[in-house]
Amino acid sequence: MTKFRILAALTSALASALILATPLAFAASQKNIVVIGATAQSAPEIIKQALEQGRKVIALARRPEAVTSAGHPNLKIIKGDVREPATIESALKGDEVVISLIGPRVDPRVELAAMDLYTVGTANIAAAMKKKGNKKLIVTSSIGAEHVVTEKPKGTELRDMWLWNGRKLYADMSAMEKMMPGLGLQYIILRPGFMLDQPAANNIKIAVDNTAPKGAGPIVTFVDFANFTLTQVDSDQYNSKAVSIFSDVQSEWGKNLDFDAMLKMRQSQGPMENGPAAANK
Repeated sequence: MTKFRILAALTSALASALILATPLAFAASQKNIVVIGATAQSAPEIIKQALEQGRKVIALARRPEAVTSAGHPNLKIIKGDVREPATIESALKGDEVVISLIGPRVDPRVELAAMDLYTVGTANIAAAMKKKGNKKLIVTSSIGAEHVVTEKPKGTELRDMWLWNGRKLYADMSAMEKMMPGLGLQYIILRPGFMLDQPAANNIKIAVDNTAPKGAGPIVTFVDFANFTLTQVDSDQYNSKAVSIFSDVQSEWGKNLDFDAMLKMRQSQGPMENGPAAANK
């Protein structure tokens, strides 16, 4: 081969490499997603960032009119309920990664009588995925699932009473987590701490499989949580793991946490839900 032909071949190879390295090529390699519980508080930022990344998003919600980013050409919104398996199947094509954000809207001042949303809903999601051919499920639990309260606190400190009143919710989360290895899917369990609607702080820390330090500041932003979640869509790093997501920011009611504002926001989204019939947001 002449020097000219060698040079031409190298130039062609370099050009091909540059084409493959363009953002469009990276975008083409990203997986599309189905967001179940698409009006959960963490959903708007996940949907927004996914669309900005060029992904196609299918959003399943009991209240489709409340899903953000409506009208985007890459967003399809479907009315559905995790207690109605056929509606889950209608949202799946078979090649998407499924992100479950299901969770009841509850008043933490009121003790929950019972809870089975996470176990029943996740089992229905998994059955629908296997029927349609979807392989990977990312489920959202909570850092509170690591330490389910079993004794009623003696005092009235808000955090302690919150964990006590919601102990059956966290117990259902914990039971759902134990189900995951037997569902026959690739999976990741995400356990975020208390999330706030603030700009990205880029300060999240992670702990895998029940190693989060007790008393660690649990506050993370929705922006940072969404970024971490979408990274897991294309990564196998934490497959079959439970990942706690927190920060060094200490939670302090009346300072960086406003209980009244949080409660008003939940009430504005609709009636509080309670008991085993509670459905996804």
